[in-house]
Amino acid sequence: MLSMKTINNVVADRLCKYLEERKISQYRLSQLSGVPFPTIKSIMQRRTNGVSLKTVIMLSNGLGITPSEFLDDDSFLAQNIDLD
Repeated sequence: MLSMKTINNVVADRLCKYLEERKISQYRLSQLSGVPFPTIKSIMQRRTNGVSLKTVIMLSNGLGITPSEFLDDDSFLAQNIDLD
């Protein structure tokens, strides 16, 4: 079983995966997605308490994938994530 993570931690992990695969920087993702760089930096440094669906949609668009593809990971399942 996976350890319990916050939504922000799971989003940050997924972003790391896609940024590495696509060999793009956080700054470039900001340009592609329209999400402000400080917001992406805050997510990646795990300093934010929550990530909105709007942000996930915009980040996914910037990565050239659908939000469904971004969220298609067992770490997003309710039993694997800390929803408190």
